[in-house]
Amino acid sequence: MKKKPELPERSFKLTLEYDGAAFFGFQRQPGKRTVQSELEKALSKLFNRRTKIKAASGRTDTGVHAVHQVVHIRAVTVLPARRIQAGLNYYLPQEAAVREVTEVPSDFHARFSAKSKVYEYRIWNDPVRSPLRARHFLHVPRPLDVAAMKSAAKIFIGKHDFSAFCSTNSAVRDPVRRIHSFKIVKRGPEIILRVRANGFLYHMVRNLAGALIEAGYGRLKPEDLKRFLAARSRKNAFFNAPAHGLSLIDVTY
Repeated sequence: MKKKPELPERSFKLTLEYDGAAFFGFQRQPGKRTVQSELEKALSKLFNRRTKIKAASGRTDTGVHAVHQVVHIRAVTVLPARRIQAGLNYYLPQEAAVREVTEVPSDFHARFSAKSKVYEYRIWNDPVRSPLRARHFLHVPRPLDVAAMKSAAKIFIGKHDFSAFCSTNSAVRDPVRRIHSFKIVKRGPEIILRVRANGFLYHMVRNLAGALIEAGYGRLKPEDLKRFLAARSRKNAFFNAPAHGLSLIDVTY
């Protein structure tokens, strides 16, 4: 009797959306509800064997949201991509969803193949809080000078050592990153900070947002930010904007 040929292992790129308020960040942690742990539970149920992701484009902190988080997996399965998406969304909790599943070459890597990422930091700039936006916007009741924030944001565009804008807990060896664009859009009380870069340091976007809020208050000038960049030190530590205003918007490959 002939043995059935073994199925080949296949690679898939998964695009996720999730509400970070429901999780203790992306990365798996013992005894904690994280995006990775919930996704791997769903993968294991779908494929009927223990299945882990191979990598993610990045690891969002507790409270940080994602519209377009990317992971990749390898699995021995005959299921088409659309069935994998449907199955995962059946098993995942309501606060997370797989927006897209694509079969990719075996050398695809969710982290190392990424060319750039986009984050948004969202501010509700109004004397009165917005209960409907409370999970996804930072409430700043004092008026912010958006023109001053835009002028300050221009300082960050380009290739810089961002040591002054990362967490002191960061163990990264190379703190140099290139910011491709930094846009600030105001729509009524909503102020959206949208930054695209080739990569980000730990807490970098939240520190940049904090610095721009200080600029909006008139407490920091563009020349101050230039000086901080040149100093490459966190001794001038400023406001680290809370996690709930931050969302991963896009990852390009």
